[in-house]
Amino acid sequence: MKKTMSLFLIIIVSLMSLLQSVGAQTFKNELILRSDFEDGKVGKWGPRGTDSPEKVEVTTEVTHSGKYSLKISQRTKTWQGPIHLLTDKPVPEDTYLITAWVYYNEGPAQSGFVLSVERSYKDESIGHSYTNVASFMVKKGEWTQISTEYNVPKDPTQKNIWFYIELPYKDDAAVTANDKITFYIDDVQVEKLDPAAKPKIELTIPSLYETVSRWFSIGAAVEPDEVEPSTQKAQLMIKHFDSIVAGNAHKMDSIQPKEGQFDWSRADRIIDFAEMTGMRIRWHTLLWHTQVPAWFFQDPKDPSKPASKALLNQRLKTHIQTIVKRYKGRIESYDVVNEVLSDNGGFRTGAEGSRWYEILGPEYIENAFRWAREMDPNAQLVINDYNLESDARKRQDMYNLVRDLKKKGVPINAVGLQMHISINYPSIQEIRETINLFASLGVKVIITELDVSIYDSPNEQKKSITQDVLLKQAQRYKDLFDLFKEAANKKQLDTVMIWGLTDDGSWLNNFPVPGRTNAPLLFDKQLKAKPAFWAIVDPKKVPGLR
Repeated sequence: MKKTMSLFLIIIVSLMSLLQSVGAQTFKNELILRSDFEDGKVGKWGPRGTDSPEKVEVTTEVTHSGKYSLKISQRTKTWQGPIHLLTDKPVPEDTYLITAWVYYNEGPAQSGFVLSVERSYKDESIGHSYTNVASFMVKKGEWTQISTEYNVPKDPTQKNIWFYIELPYKDDAAVTANDKITFYIDDVQVEKLDPAAKPKIELTIPSLYETVSRWFSIGAAVEPDEVEPSTQKAQLMIKHFDSIVAGNAHKMDSIQPKEGQFDWSRADRIIDFAEMTGMRIRWHTLLWHTQVPAWFFQDPKDPSKPASKALLNQRLKTHIQTIVKRYKGRIESYDVVNEVLSDNGGFRTGAEGSRWYEILGPEYIENAFRWAREMDPNAQLVINDYNLESDARKRQDMYNLVRDLKKKGVPINAVGLQMHISINYPSIQEIRETINLFASLGVKVIITELDVSIYDSPNEQKKSITQDVLLKQAQRYKDLFDLFKEAANKKQLDTVMIWGLTDDGSWLNNFPVPGRTNAPLLFDKQLKAKPAFWAIVDPKKVPGLR
């Protein structure tokens, strides 16, 4: 079913792409906006802080070119900055290229800046939504160009879209003078890109999932907009993966933003796509200490007070069981709890952001598994965490936790290794020992969030993504997949999930270093297979592999 439906959808979309390409020479990028402020006027630019002293004005104090630039001063919040309408007639999947020059000359030696978009909706009772599109690092006293593409979501309810420039968000109480700096922008340009130039998948290369299917299922993390069947990213997903997981759409804040009000719209877009194409479905995650609506932990009569232990337990049970009951028999595997261990040893406590532990104590972990099992006796239930393959103490803590819970009869079926690793670290032997350790408990091991950063350390500054770097990454992926096959042959491992589809959508862009581009996945932003892909499906095509 998977192969038949996949082939059908790929053929249909390929024909659509072929038809669109006919006469493509007549298409041109459309210039939407050019603001150089040389008329001495602000134009349609304005401040975001309409009820504050924030000022947006044309100035001659400093410019990138010509005599004028736009000055943004008297800011009191991180999110304040210049804003401009992008479109009042949004067309889903239109792509805009937004470019601007940014300058500041006070405060820190360098500062992060964020280009974001704000969307309104036809139903005015719905609040506006805000999305950080890209982050950039700007050096003090130097004009820096920022440039990014923005793809309009496939949402028929949206009305207007604006773009704006701000600093990285902080709560008001945490804002310092460095977050309120005066800054300038100049030579802003917005183009709507030629539809004929949009990336297209490579139809004739081998299928990744078919190549590795004798050993394990392979999947990727996606967002709802990436699985609209008519899109090229959806076709990439169909061709190369037989499992799927939501990057964010299945987390607590997306599913139950208000108590008792479950929103299945984003979740079901991914699940419907998976079922239509015959993919196996993982759920990430039933419980996490972040991306949790504040109401979970609040007293309903006085939100300034914490919820009681009994109330929080009931809320958690309701959340878990409502989800698992709804999808019984449809979701193959659940990340029941995510990141419950501390990097400093033991459990993640309230001091490290876990209100679950702060109010409920460690028993919430056991309860979560039991409540999930009550609703689905056959689903695979997983405990998931990061750095298990690189941090010996954390690895042992997880081993002890799973061992003790299994002794109590807690229904844990697998340990999830997130595997956000680097091009050099940890060693393959350490990963092998990690898999062997958890498999010795009689549970499966799942690779849940694999990506391979091109950087040697979290704090390394931005570097060029050269062919040498990509070949080094390819060797890393080959070594990893050789190990995964070895583990699969020993019945230790049956699933590998890649944390994203293409490099441009990776969470590692601009994190943990703002302005730093990463390339940790198997496909680039043009939807083309990288050397890392070929290292898995046909190593002979990659020069120099061992």
